[in-house]
Amino acid sequence: MTPFAPNARPRRPRRKIYTFWWYFLSICAEALLYLLSTLSDACELPPPFEAMKLKGISKPYYEVGETIEYKCKKGYLYLPPFLMVTTCEPNHTWVPISDEGCIKVECTKLENPSFGNIHYIDGRISWGSRAQFTCMEGHYLVGMSVLHCVLKSDDHAYWNGPSPHCEKVYCSPPPKIKNGTHTFGDIDVFKYRESVIYSCDPNPGPDKFSLVGMSILFCSGHNTWSSKPPECKVIKCPFPVLQNGRQISGFGENFSYQATVMFECVEGFYMKGTDTVVCGANSTWDPPIPICLKGSMPTHPTKSPVNNYPGYPNPREGIFGKELDAWIIALIIITSIVGFVVICLIILRYLEFRKKGPSSSPRVLNIQT
Repeated sequence: MTPFAPNARPRRPRRKIYTFWWYFLSICAEALLYLLSTLSDACELPPPFEAMKLKGISKPYYEVGETIEYKCKKGYLYLPPFLMVTTCEPNHTWVPISDEGCIKVECTKLENPSFGNIHYIDGRISWGSRAQFTCMEGHYLVGMSVLHCVLKSDDHAYWNGPSPHCEKVYCSPPPKIKNGTHTFGDIDVFKYRESVIYSCDPNPGPDKFSLVGMSILFCSGHNTWSSKPPECKVIKCPFPVLQNGRQISGFGENFSYQATVMFECVEGFYMKGTDTVVCGANSTWDPPIPICLKGSMPTHPTKSPVNNYPGYPNPREGIFGKELDAWIIALIIITSIVGFVVICLIILRYLEFRKKGPSSSPRVLNIQT
């Protein structure tokens, strides 16, 4: 039987060996390709550019001394005296050139409209760019607010629409309302920010009309008023009655729109709700009339912190306060130092073990059959 050595080192995994050989073969392949390229008489493929392209058909092989010529792509114009020709040099590279000589075709520069401005969103007027138009206050834009510079042919670009213009803001007369009227009823056209005031007509009946909504409207945009017109209607809230309570303000026989009333409860009762109510547009009190409940108003005292109880030590006083904080900080520092020392000892023992290596005379277990 073969003796069994329990302290024998395990064999290195094959996966690491395969990784090493693949890495070695890849380095050899790259070195071989570099050697072939240096020994070859050919140049690498011509460099690509954004604004220009190679004239004619590209070849897979270019000899040393061979010259090639570029031309501007569609939508670009040549600007002399930039080079458009390059040569294959003996070191198998091309003479450096750039495409700065090819500039984008531009649209015509636009003029600011009267009482307006132009903002070039992309910072240029070449094809693919955008121009945004805005008007000054009191004017509105007629036409497209954003124009695009579009490429038409190899050397021509145009804006995709006519330039808009700005016109003054005017409003038609505001709407008429039932049982009411507004000022300047004889004017047909209102200028920007001009306003009107609405009012209600006298009511032939016992209750007057109330104006519900904004009483003043102004021209805020082209044929646009600042808000909807108000309404004139009869609003009458019921007489406010509070059981076990009384009214203390807002007395009257009739309660119309926006009438305000205040209440209080009699002695021995407390109020649930709001003491002030207002007559709303739906002839109801808003918020609803409160109620008076018998008894005293319940209170909800907050529970005192446990450290305020008698006999409980204050964490800011004595050994439970500042001295306790100091002891905690000292304990944390001592624990950190001890932990650091233990880690250093473990590392030193490990390094000593690696230096000595395994025992030179391992025990061998002989198994006899």
